Amino acid sequence: MRVYRVPYSTNVERVALALAHKSIPVDWVDVDPDDRSPVVALTGQDLVPVMQTDHGEVVADSMRIVSWLERRRPDPPLWPASLGRRAEVDVFIEWFNKVWKLPPNAMAAELAAPEPDQQRLHDLSDELRGWLHLFEEMLDGRDWLMGEAFGAADICAFPFLKYGVLDLRPDDTDPFHRVLGEHLPISGAFPEIEAWVHRVDALPRA
Repeated sequence: MRVYRVPYSTNVERVALALAHKSIPVDWVDVDPDDRSPVVALTGQDLVPVMQTDHGEVVADSMRIVSWLERRRPDPPLWPASLGRRAEVDVFIEWFNKVWKLPPNAMAAELAAPEPDQQRLHDLSDELRGWLHLFEEMLDGRDWLMGEAFGAADICAFPFLKYGVLDLRPDDTDPFHRVLGEHLPISGAFPEIEAWVHRVDALPRA
């Protein structure tokens, strides 16, 4: 299979973690962030990652790709075995993608405006910081977000929360990543999240 990627993409890292966890080989196709025409030609949109199988199947969206991999290579698993626990993980992923990611995306867009609304930036930052307590409590007494094993919830959240712990790479100029680094005060304040970030960061990527 081939997966199209751009440098430092949070969503691409999700797929890289899942592929390595399942020991699935992949051919990475590097795409110029300023010319995403190969991705548009495949999917009609310009977001990465995009997976293309040897049989011509095309799957866009990082967690859809992770779910696709889970269905075709269930071992080692990334979702719990029971239907109830699987549903809980799916709810978390939906919340993270459709709720948690809204404030940092909105902040990046606001900062790109000619005259950013400082009050709106402050309110969005407060919302993002407030949720850190939920992650800290989720990790109380366990190593992983949704259970006793590394799984899809960890893959979903780690590439974003890591910016509150790990240094931004000098050549990573993505304004979204800078927002995460500046508005996720994890280091020294949320020890469970900080330890979890280092645990996940130690895992391999494809």
